[in-house]
Amino acid sequence: MITIEDKIKLFYKLLNQSMDTNLAEDLKELETSYESKLNKEISNIDKEAEEIEEKAAKKAEIKRAESISKSKVIIKKDIMALKEKYYYIFMDKFNNIIKEFVDSGEYEAYLSDIISKLSDNIKIYENCDLVIYVTKKDNEKFSDFIRSEINKKYSGKVLFKTAEDILGGLVAELSGKNVKIDMSMDAVLEENKIYIMQTIFEALEAGDYNV
Repeated sequence: MITIEDKIKLFYKLLNQSMDTNLAEDLKELETSYESKLNKEISNIDKEAEEIEEKAAKKAEIKRAESISKSKVIIKKDIMALKEKYYYIFMDKFNNIIKEFVDSGEYEAYLSDIISKLSDNIKIYENCDLVIYVTKKDNEKFSDFIRSEINKKYSGKVLFKTAEDILGGLVAELSGKNVKIDMSMDAVLEENKIYIMQTIFEALEAGDYNV
């Protein structure tokens, strides 16, 4: 015969079994939920890590580009400074060559040539005085020669003034006409400055430092 105590024990046993089953199910559900949340968090963390890496890579690339750009500017300035240095070195040498030429026997023939060109340019101003600017040295040495050469084609009065800011050649000015014709060697150099600089720079790029 089943007593009350037996019924209580049976009920208690069934209750424990039910609680164990529910607990196992709850634990399994909790574990599944935890795993899902963990995977989601890991996925979010990986995504954030990738974004940080991309931003860092972009910043690094921008920094690299900026550094390269700055380096190029610095190198370009150094190259231009070097070119400018050798340009002035060359011009100093060239000015010395011009001074030697002015003292040579060929200089008079050079003057004759530019005077011929000058005469062709001023022949329409026959009644004007012509002022010729030359160096002090040329004025003392070549004024008579220059005047006689000009008078071959020009009958106007020829006056001389010294100019210490030219290396050689001459500058002609027609009085009252606001006409100045610069046939000095300095003008020739200025007209050919781009060509001279280009020649020097090409020589420097080729490694010839004895231009």
